[in-house]
Amino acid sequence: MRTRRVAVELDIDSIARQAATIHDVLRRWRVPSSDRADIVQEVLLGAWQSMRAGRFQPRPGVPDTVALKRWIVGISWRHASHHVTRAHRRYEVLVPSAGSLRQDHAPAPLEQVEARKALGDLRRVAPRFRAVLALTAQGYTIAEIAAALGHNPNTVWNRLRLGRRWFRRVRRRWRMALPVQMSW
Repeated sequence: MRTRRVAVELDIDSIARQAATIHDVLRRWRVPSSDRADIVQEVLLGAWQSMRAGRFQPRPGVPDTVALKRWIVGISWRHASHHVTRAHRRYEVLVPSAGSLRQDHAPAPLEQVEARKALGDLRRVAPRFRAVLALTAQGYTIAEIAAALGHNPNTVWNRLRLGRRWFRRVRRRWRMALPVQMSW
């Protein structure tokens, strides 16, 4: 026979003491440090509201502090995973003039699929490397990128090298994870 879980309500201070745990989860999910304080606040507020609504129901026999930490980690994990997909966090590159693109040429469907996969893989590269990779792909020189980003040219060279390495690893890892590819 299953024991019925009972909603437990703790005070706001016990939830607030979990801020370090929330920061740790956000750091592991590589949420930028500039956004962490806002997400910590969202998690704490959401956890408190959920607890008041009776959604914190620890298993019998599990201490409240342990159950609370596990519950907070789950909420933090969901917030962090959704944070990276929000529109204001996506890396978008503006095209200078849409009229300059050739309208009579469209890539083959398989090329479009491969390009989408490559862009998806590029999102897995750290933003500091991704910015240098994107500007290099647009044809900017190292000196121009260094001036635009306010970095030393040697730093830009290093980020380009590390970004290319990271991108190759991501592409290789995801290619190995895919099922056997069919040759047409």
